[in-house]
Order: sequence, then C-alpha cells, then structure tokens
Amino acid sequence: MKIKSKKILRNSFFVLLVVYLAILSVVYIQFNSYAVSQNQEKLQDILMHDKALQRYIEEKVKPVIYDFQKRNILPKSYFNPTILSFTYISRHIMANYNKLRISNNLNPIIYKIGSDNPRNPKNKASKKEMKILNEFNNGIAPSYKKFYKVDGKPYIYYALPVAKTKKSCLRCHSDPKIAPKDLVKRYGNKAGFHEKLGHIRAILSIKMPLQRELGNAYHLFKIFTIILSVIFIIIYTLIYYFVKKLDLKDEKLINQMNHDSLTKIYNRYKFNEDIKKIINSKRDESVFIIMFDIDNFKKINDTYGHPVGDKVLSELSNLIKENIRPADSFYRVGGEEFVIIATNLTPNQAYGFAEKLRGLIESHSFIDNMHLTISIGITKLKKDENKDNFYKRVDEALYDAKRTGKNKTVLFL
Repeated sequence: MKIKSKKILRNSFFVLLVVYLAILSVVYIQFNSYAVSQNQEKLQDILMHDKALQRYIEEKVKPVIYDFQKRNILPKSYFNPTILSFTYISRHIMANYNKLRISNNLNPIIYKIGSDNPRNPKNKASKKEMKILNEFNNGIAPSYKKFYKVDGKPYIYYALPVAKTKKSCLRCHSDPKIAPKDLVKRYGNKAGFHEKLGHIRAILSIKMPLQRELGNAYHLFKIFTIILSVIFIIIYTLIYYFVKKLDLKDEKLINQMNHDSLTKIYNRYKFNEDIKKIINSKRDESVFIIMFDIDNFKKINDTYGHPVGDKVLSELSNLIKENIRPADSFYRVGGEEFVIIATNLTPNQAYGFAEKLRGLIESHSFIDNMHLTISIGITKLKKDENKDNFYKRVDEALYDAKRTGKNKTVLFL
C-alpha cells in the first residue's frame, strides 16, 4: 500500500478513535447520571412513604388518641412512641425493611433522623449533620448530596430537612409542663422540648446503596460499547475499502500514465521523470543511456501492415525485458525508438551489453520468420550535466550509428 494511503488510513483511525472515546465518555457520564436519577426516584419513594406515614399519624392516629383522652378512655398523661412518634415508627419500619432487603441480597438503606434536640440519643445529629441542619435553618441549602463508599460499596448520601415545627407539634415539643406525663416520664423534661414554630429540628440522613443502579447502568453501557464498537469497525472497514479502491484506481492511472499501452514497458513520460530524478540525486554511480531503434521499420509497416508492426514491437520489447538486468530500466520513447537506463557499468561494459542486445535481436526470428536489426547509441552522464545535453548526446550517437551503416553500436562519451 502506498504511503499516502497509509497516512489516510492512520489519520482516519485516530479521528475515529477520538470520536469513539469522546462518545463513550459522554455516554458513560450519561449512564452514571441515569443511575443516580434512578436512585433518586427510589429516594423519593421513601420520602413519600415517610410523608404518608407522618400524615397518617397526624391525621388518623393522634386524633383518635386525643379523642380517647377527652372521653377518659385513655388518661391525659398517656404517651406511647410506638403509635404516636413518627421518628420512632419510621426508624423501626426502616429497620424491618432493611432486614427484608438483606434477606433478598440487597444492600441496606442506612437511615437516620438526625436532630439538634432529640429525645432519643440514637437520633442525635453528628457534627456534620448539625452543620447541614444549621444550613437548612438558615436557608442556605435545600438538600445535600455526596458520593462515597460503605464497606467498599457505592452509596449516595442524602440529607433532607424534615417538616418545620408547626402548632400541632408544640404539645409534645414546647413546654414539658403541657406535654403528656408519660412522655416526660419516659424521656425526661430536657430533651426534645422548647421548640419554636418554623424551626427545622431534624434532617433525614439517608445513605442509599447505588450498586444495583450502577450495575444496571454499566450493563447498558457495555451493550452500548459493543454496538458502538461494531459500528465504528464497520465505518473503518468501509473507509479502508474505499481507500483501497481509490488506491487501486490511482495505481491503475499511474500505471497507464507511466507505461506504453502497446508494449507495456515504460513510456517517454516515465523516462523524462526518471532522468530528472537521477540528475537531481547527484549520484556517484555511473549512469548510461542506451538508445536504439529498429532499422527500416517503416518498410515492415508498409509491407505487412501496422498490426504486424505492433506485434513486432511487442515481441522485441519482451525479448529485451528478458535480457536486461533487474536494476536496468526499459522505455519506449517513440514509434520504434527505445531507451535503456543502465547503471554501475564501465564504458566497455556498457558497449558490450549493447552489442549483446543487438546480436540477440539480429539472431531472433520474429513473426513469419522475419529478421530485424537495430542501431544503438550510448552515452554516459557527465557530472553536473542537465537532461537536455545528456539526451542530445545519446541521440547524436544513435544518429551516427544509423548514418554510418545501421546495425551497429556507437558510444559517445
């Protein structure tokens, strides 16, 4: 394959590789975002469940308990967190929920209600949670999210504010004197009291496992990567196919441009290009031009016709090709005029080589037992000589061979 084609294919490969990696990077980020969004949907389900539970306690459970107290079915001092404390109920429900998750080979959801004034020490906010809680109360952040690992497994930490303290909360969270005596008896008269309206007293501190969502996202990403890889392999294969096709077409055109259509050897255009290269290269080796043409060739065309003349030219060309060295170059530069560029010869060797070819042609039987002779001119490239002088001198040598009797070799140095 030509260097130009290799460069096109190499550049195409690198462009496709950059595009491929760019697409994969973007899609990878999108799939990660998709995993997070799926995780957040699960979080929203948990939050909605908590709100529904809290609303149920506020709207269904507490009114019944308060009604029972008014009707003296229950004492006014009655308080039981298992039916009246949202925090207590939510924590225990989540504990049972996690047991079910673990039994189904799912990572647990780490759930905590962190408060700045908790009744139960289990709900005491950590320093980090206190900082987040203060930010919520100061209106700085509506939510908080961070990625990290628990036991080597990916999790997302969410911190969200619970509902602000409202009037219905003050019965149990303002003055211990008006709180149910059973509540004070259970928790004391310090913790969980003296709350103010509108205060966010706790945050939901939730660590949601991300492994399953990431696993699903990575599975989709692998499928996408395989499909994209196949597409890019097909694209590159098509590029390779078209480049090869163009290369073959170019090679065919170059071959047609450089070769004689009849004899299939090099033509005059190729000869001129090669001579330019030889002269510009300023090589130290000896360079000879051996030019010959067929004696009385016009008579052959007139007697036998041009088709026979063409066959003679082709047969002669094949005969010469078979008897020159691999390093020599052979050209048809005119109707019946041919040139050989030979290197690394002495003048005597060049002359002997030309004589050998002349004898070979003379002894060869062509079509219809026809015999031919050729006249040959030889010259050697001089130092710092240009193409025109070089060619003119060999042309003069050939002319001298024809002028002085034909079927001979003349060497001009």
